[in-house]
Amino acid sequence: MERRAARRAARRSSAPALTTSTPTSTFKPGPSHWSVEDVTAFIHTLPGCSDVAEAFRLQEIDGQALLLLTEDHLMTSMSIKLGPALKICAHINTLKNQ
Repeated sequence: MERRAARRAARRSSAPALTTSTPTSTFKPGPSHWSVEDVTAFIHTLPGCSDVAEAFRLQEIDGQALLLLTEDHLMTSMSIKLGPALKICAHINTLKNQ
């Protein structure tokens, strides 16, 4: 139990800096520079998507790869259901337009 808490604390300390409460605008620097850990932390903050965040780590999705993802990638390659895939893609599109 303590080991798991230590891992969580380490993940939180390596997460990108928070700036506001909107998930798509809370992380700095820009998304194309995010690490795999940054992307995983970002997906974890999206409503209804925390249970799929680990899939992004397993697939080694960094910021550049995140910006290239489509609904089809999420559903076929990552086996994410349509609902979360659509939500994630909507947030990715918001990131692209910032």
